[in-house]
Amino acid sequence: MKIKLTTVVVLILLVLASLVYIFPIYWTLVTALKTSLEIFTYPPIFFPTKIDLGNFYQPGNVFGAVSQTAIGSVPWMINSTIVAIFATLISTFLIAAPASYALVRYIKSVWLARLILFMTMIPEAVFMVPFFLIVIKLNILNTWWALIITYISFTAPFATWLLMGFFNDIPKSVEEAAQIDGLSPYQIFYRISLPLIMPGVVAAIILNFISCWNELLYALILTYSPFPSGAQTVPVFLTSFIIVEKSFAWGGLAAAGVFTMLPTIILGIIAQKYLARGLTLGAVKG
Repeated sequence: MKIKLTTVVVLILLVLASLVYIFPIYWTLVTALKTSLEIFTYPPIFFPTKIDLGNFYQPGNVFGAVSQTAIGSVPWMINSTIVAIFATLISTFLIAAPASYALVRYIKSVWLARLILFMTMIPEAVFMVPFFLIVIKLNILNTWWALIITYISFTAPFATWLLMGFFNDIPKSVEEAAQIDGLSPYQIFYRISLPLIMPGVVAAIILNFISCWNELLYALILTYSPFPSGAQTVPVFLTSFIIVEKSFAWGGLAAAGVFTMLPTIILGIIAQKYLARGLTLGAVKG
């Protein structure tokens, strides 16, 4: 059996690319299991000689300067989960899905579609001051709704743009047949079109959930305490491992990183087939 040279080259490139993405995760896990001495050893140690789980549950494990632990991130994870779920579901089902369907079937405006795409490219920092003033005016500072409203501003445009490609792929004959059977436009949308693009909806939900889970800027500005008194999220919790300026408790930070990335990893594994299908079926047109 002959193996083509191009196949070998492609496999090598894929392996190298995989290592580039996998190594940071591996290094974070290894750092979380190292002792303080081994973390700062030079040259670096790629395999810890002694497993130290203190970074996960022992306060002040690094230089006695940090009181947080990886397991102590639970209150922040509760906030992140609630905010990400509500922001994702609202932006995807109540805003993005109807908006993308209307743009494809009724409005058919190329410029409006491009404007929505442009909105996904605007840096979050541009809206920092306006959103802060809105949150203060609504008296929802340090609440879940402060973050949910701001997160919808960038998850809804992305989901809208993504779902437009899926609605474009649905043959009009399917909807015309449903219309002949007596279904109203709303029934056609909710009972025919939306179920057909469910892989795309799931892909939008996963990507938006991860985006909300990892967001730091708005969470840092609009919140000031964790659950149950406030709405601080996981990224803000990770900043608590800063000891002094430009110095970090690397062991505790790595352990907290491993602990807080587990939900997104588990979500990605569970919905892997939907994510792969969703990103390849409908994103061609639009």
